[in-house]
Amino acid sequence: MGSRIGGRVIGLVAAAGSLLAAGVALAGATPALDTVRQGTTHEAIFCLSASGNERLAAGVPNLLFTSADAGQTWQRVTDINSASAYLGCTLNNDVALVVGQQGVMLRRDAKGWAKVDAGTDARLFSVDANDAGRAITVGAFGTILVSSDTGQTWKKIDFDWSRTNDQGFEPHLYSASIDTDGTMTVVGEFELIMRSKDGGATWDVVHVGTASLFDLKIETSGIGYAVGQNGKVLRTHDHGATWEAVDSGSTANLLGIARGEDGKTLITGMRTMLVATDEATKLTPLVAGDISTTWYQPAMAAKGSGWLVGGHTGRIARVEQN
Repeated sequence: MGSRIGGRVIGLVAAAGSLLAAGVALAGATPALDTVRQGTTHEAIFCLSASGNERLAAGVPNLLFTSADAGQTWQRVTDINSASAYLGCTLNNDVALVVGQQGVMLRRDAKGWAKVDAGTDARLFSVDANDAGRAITVGAFGTILVSSDTGQTWKKIDFDWSRTNDQGFEPHLYSASIDTDGTMTVVGEFELIMRSKDGGATWDVVHVGTASLFDLKIETSGIGYAVGQNGKVLRTHDHGATWEAVDSGSTANLLGIARGEDGKTLITGMRTMLVATDEATKLTPLVAGDISTTWYQPAMAAKGSGWLVGGHTGRIARVEQN
């Protein structure tokens, strides 16, 4: 069974100083890492999201930023303050959702930013929404909340966790995804992957193992990745119905996933970044800047090419693989 990890994953490993080494760089990978936004020692960026040319970033302590130029420049949001750690976010058209410690939830629409009572004080790690207004957020000790009105109101989902482990432990759920058709997928401790096609009323457990899974991304094409402890990488070609293991060549804790506009997928983590192609049997490590000595977690496609990543010291950076 994977060890229990708190925080949005990094507060978890980095704060304790338990950094794991990455694999050795392969020939031909010559990336560039350019800082776009630099914070202070005690800051961290835990989530990034994009819609059109707008970008959203959030983290600690109480960090919330938006960008109107696809991430080239960033402006801090100052008209709302929850004095909390923001751990997950999503941006869908004009609606933004941000979640974090003690069940905090923020929502922005055409009227501006507001706090939302999600009906929980559990730590929320991840949130996602689709164009139809369906949304899901997940968190500590098996917390699953769903919404049908783009995050204005939420319903708690109860689940019999004895279906996933003999002891009935309530696993931390670290990441969630919702497809255009409303199919929900969540990942977490015990290498757990679950799917629901009916708004969370019923769930299929499609994968279990030993490593905790920290992030999940599924594209509209049906291709997706889940990543986690000890270099664990899983890939799907059918919207998450089935999963196969991919050799990452690393024992690092892997924390974030982003698909670039060129179809390549970036995986971030502790002292490592890896690039995957959809049919590759092994991933390619990248070495540039301070990648091999620190951590980056959230990632998303950059406009044109490459990726934007966030992480330590409140940094947002652009990564290019030349």
